[in-house]
Amino acid sequence: MAGPVLVGDVGGTHCRFALATRRDGAIRLSGVQKLRNDDHACFADALGAYQAGLEEMPRRALFALAGPPARDGSIKLVNRDWPRVHPGELARTSGLEQVRLVNDFAAMARAVPELPEAAFEWVREGRSESGAPVIVTGPGTGFGVGTLIPLATGGYHVLTGEGGHAAFSPYTVREAELAERLSGEYGYVSTEMIVSGAWLQPVLDHLSDMHGRPREALAAGDILARAEAGDALCEEVCQLRARAIMGAAGDLVLINGGRGGVVLTGGVAERMTGWLRACEALARFEARGSHSDYMSRVPVRVLHEPTAPLIGAAALIPGDAHDH
Repeated sequence: MAGPVLVGDVGGTHCRFALATRRDGAIRLSGVQKLRNDDHACFADALGAYQAGLEEMPRRALFALAGPPARDGSIKLVNRDWPRVHPGELARTSGLEQVRLVNDFAAMARAVPELPEAAFEWVREGRSESGAPVIVTGPGTGFGVGTLIPLATGGYHVLTGEGGHAAFSPYTVREAELAERLSGEYGYVSTEMIVSGAWLQPVLDHLSDMHGRPREALAAGDILARAEAGDALCEEVCQLRARAIMGAAGDLVLINGGRGGVVLTGGVAERMTGWLRACEALARFEARGSHSDYMSRVPVRVLHEPTAPLIGAAALIPGDAHDH
């Protein structure tokens, strides 16, 4: 990585920007800034606000956006009504010479081998299989999925998709009833609708109906606090989300051969670590019928590092010796 590069992590709620350099084999960030998307009409405006505070402009940039890249390299954010971002157009309007866009979970996954052990917290201890893919997934505003694949020649390849939008699979009669209610209102029911921040209120509303309680607007922190105090409705919300997260993570291990382990990311997973460790949530990950043994040693960790996507974006800069 020659000289500093501009990196960004763009979700449905916030943008984070930084300048990145690699020194002594480690990626260093400076000028980290978090901006609220609600304060800007489009991504270019948010980028311009950050650039206005820079003393010197880097030539290159890589931005990780929460959406699938199109064939032309552009990305439309899934959970933010902003115009589609085109790298060439962005380069012209921002004064940058080179702009590359990637899915946010490409950057999140690529960050994992760059981070110290202290950045992770165990949910389920195990032993990573050397050379096996690592599943990197988790709920924030949405529900992202990436797979980190170690290469025999050194370095890593990152595979991304839209796994968060795979269909939610109910395990219990209660979950099936909730899915039916959501389907009646919205049609297709994805895992993201059950576990993400953007869909928390609809899930709470329908579970309130099922409990015979009036609908109430509650923030995630209020739900967690009430659940810890023994409120039955809020307990069910937390249990439902934890089981769905762990169930989806287990599915991804089976689908992608992810015996290198699972890394859960995002604010929802960070706040719910205790619920993810509950026996029934762990059972959703482990119980796989004839293939339960396949899951027996797969570790699950939660990532606690808000700058991880910025570090991963820097590692994905073309020409970096560690980028594959």
